[in-house]
Amino acid sequence: MKQFIVLCSTVVLGIAIYNMIMGPGEDSVINVVSAFWENGIATRTSTP
Repeated sequence: MKQFIVLCSTVVLGIAIYNMIMGPGEDSVINVVSAFWENGIATRTSTP
C-alpha cells in the first residue's frame, strides 16, 4: 500500500512539474525563458 501511495504521489508531482514548465500562460517557465532569449537577441542585434 505504501508503494502505491508513493507511485501516485510521484505521478502527480511529475504532472505538476510538467504543467509548471510547459503549461499555458505567461508564467510558465518555457515562456519566461523564451522572452529572455528574445530580449537578449534583440539587444545584441540592435546595437551597431
